[in-house]
Amino acid sequence: MATISQNIYLTKREKLHCKKCKKAIPKGKAFVADEEDYNGLCLACSPFATYKLLAPGNVALTRRSKKHSALCGVLLAWNQRRKRYERKGQYVELQAIIKAKKECAADETVREAKNKKAAEVRLVQDAEYIQEFGKAIRVNYPNCPVKREFEIAKHACEKYSGRVGRSAAAKQFDANMIDLAVEAHIRHTETNYDAQFGKGMLKKEIRAGLSSTIKRIITSWK
Repeated sequence: MATISQNIYLTKREKLHCKKCKKAIPKGKAFVADEEDYNGLCLACSPFATYKLLAPGNVALTRRSKKHSALCGVLLAWNQRRKRYERKGQYVELQAIIKAKKECAADETVREAKNKKAAEVRLVQDAEYIQEFGKAIRVNYPNCPVKREFEIAKHACEKYSGRVGRSAAAKQFDANMIDLAVEAHIRHTETNYDAQFGKGMLKKEIRAGLSSTIKRIITSWK
């Protein structure tokens, strides 16, 4: 029988209450609900009261413990910078974690070999993607400095950075994503943007003050 999954949120607001015990759920505490703003339960009143939190990081252990647990509570926390919820682990039965650990130990050598090979393939694919992204930048910005397109591509496409080069649109070499990558590069390397922080100005004020300079450079590179 397939495992039933349920979202568990680390709340980002103060006004939530458990619909069963009616107690307030403090900001940053677990809240079991379909959506963070909907009615839901505190962890103590939920079916996950006796479940154990398995931290993220081990894909095989995460997948196998979920398979062996009747329920799986996916713990989500709001990332203010990225404006999205991010996974922080999962609540599963203790016996499911124990069984999953035994399975992982049994085939650890085989999985390590497969993971190493897969990592090598990804490195090659990433290098090829950066080269292609750089070529797309050169097409759109034929007058940018020599080989600068690859510097821009490498920075924009850095893994786990959340930058535009890692977006699905960028991987289709979307013109808007390329423009954003180039603009960000110019802002940090062709202006004194970074040096302006800590002088009492807001980020949007610093950017507004440099907008004409950035536009001028963008025009000259096209």
